Amino acid sequence: MTVAHAAPKKTQERVAILDLGPNTGDAKSEAIRKQLAIAVANAGLELLGPGAEEALAGIGGDDDGVQLAVAIAEAQRAFGALDCKAATAAAAKAGGIAAARQASGLAVPELARAWALLLLCADRAGDGPAAFEAAARLRAIGGSPDVPADVLARYPDVDVVAGVELIPLEITTDVAGAQVWIDLRYAGKSPLTVMLRPGEHVIAAASGSRRGWAAGSATKTQAQLAIPMKDHAGPWNEVALRVAGWKGQMPDPKELGWVMAKVRARVALVRRGDVVEAWGRIGLAEAPHRLGGDDATAPVAEAERLVELVVDRIHTWNDRAPDPDRPLLVEDPKLRGKDGRRRELPTKWWVYASIGAAIAAGVTIIYLQDAGGDRQRVELHYP
Repeated sequence: MTVAHAAPKKTQERVAILDLGPNTGDAKSEAIRKQLAIAVANAGLELLGPGAEEALAGIGGDDDGVQLAVAIAEAQRAFGALDCKAATAAAAKAGGIAAARQASGLAVPELARAWALLLLCADRAGDGPAAFEAAARLRAIGGSPDVPADVLARYPDVDVVAGVELIPLEITTDVAGAQVWIDLRYAGKSPLTVMLRPGEHVIAAASGSRRGWAAGSATKTQAQLAIPMKDHAGPWNEVALRVAGWKGQMPDPKELGWVMAKVRARVALVRRGDVVEAWGRIGLAEAPHRLGGDDATAPVAEAERLVELVVDRIHTWNDRAPDPDRPLLVEDPKLRGKDGRRRELPTKWWVYASIGAAIAAGVTIIYLQDAGGDRQRVELHYP
């Protein structure tokens, strides 16, 4: 017999799922976010939707993000079809776009995928210089699981600068003071002059949501490079940059509250590694706090239990009951004796002084009234 279960009651409460990593853009992180999203939806809570969810993982929903996704998809399709010429062209484009996004401080998992494809195609074609270049780029960003260890070992990290005449290059950008990255490593702020080895380079620049990139070979005939920077801001770009700026660390409650306010959510599930924490607040007047004390932290595998705690807190808030995670205003324990009865503390000296002053003022008033020609009866009323 099949038993029908009633659907969970909708609370119309938005829940923000923040992914602090590591590797917020890889398959494992995406799987964890999906698991948390399912637990939230099954509890009758509301998800934020596309764009905002990626931003809460430090991934911007900008227009160049769409271009990057298209380029990566094309590179992977061509590589699967054994068309390395097309794969190399698409992967190079993806690598440039991703480098500019890296300069903006965004999480860019596509960066490793692009350079992995470039290395694999160069290795397949027997193009040693291109393979060494791609291997160096991969090492700069920590490698890629898509490249077998034996392939990467064929192109070891070598000193390509020793005995080579370096080429000076002056780099300028549309926005003065933009962050400049050369070959996926931070180089400084524009304008700046650098010394490059001969050969291919990828140079990216960014300032906030404005960014651009250039790729080519360094030669003595070109002493200057101006990088145009387009504004790629999407609706959630500010949130994505804020989250990416935390660099995987738990932010200050005020920082977390800023992000929650931006996405209009009173509750947040914060994932760090294989652990999730529940944070929330009744309103904007207070900073968010962990819900449930020690119960606010749980392994990802116990996400359902954590979401049940969130639902309980939301119902408590909506019923205007005292928040169980916040201390109540209670009387001073010193006011109770050992028998539990309320104990009166000695009256402070200034209380008597105040009473004395009031009496003195009253006597003065009576004296003045009595000293007059008409006899009057004066009544003093004290609260």
